[in-house]
Amino acid sequence: MLKIFNTQLNGIFSKIDAQLEEIEIASQLLMQAANGEGSIFIKTFDEIDYFNDFMTKSNESLPHSKTLDHLDEIHTIDSTDRVLLVGSFFTAELNHWIQKLNDLDIDFVVIANKDKDHKSHENLMHYIDLSTPRAIVPTADFSKIITPHIMALNYIYYIMFAEMYEMTQDLNEV
Repeated sequence: MLKIFNTQLNGIFSKIDAQLEEIEIASQLLMQAANGEGSIFIKTFDEIDYFNDFMTKSNESLPHSKTLDHLDEIHTIDSTDRVLLVGSFFTAELNHWIQKLNDLDIDFVVIANKDKDHKSHENLMHYIDLSTPRAIVPTADFSKIITPHIMALNYIYYIMFAEMYEMTQDLNEV
């Protein structure tokens, strides 16, 4: 089972690696806020909520990051800020947040699995596919277990964190 798990994880990480350009662009967008006078507002959904404190409060948190808890907080965001929305899937709640951010012309990045039903991800300027749409390890009863959303997010997060750290270092050298 471990070998299958390892092989499947490597496949997920390869799919994420194929999005490196989009991850770099998303990092640059978020860095515009962190390097200027703005903040990076982070809103997580469902089980991704477990990762929120790490992104905003850990020793390796995104610079100038803050948690968004409620939709009415969107009105405190100004043109110097950026938003990062992270969910396992495109839920009605995530889509509602996307609509509100678009209505207010606020720049944002979305990390989630592709929306196969409504194709919501196709209309986004800054989208990163989580690449974990289903469980990956088969069992003896022919079901599957382990849907590694957090592992995939952690991988994407550290790519973004490293990109943003490098940008900070480059700006400090100037």
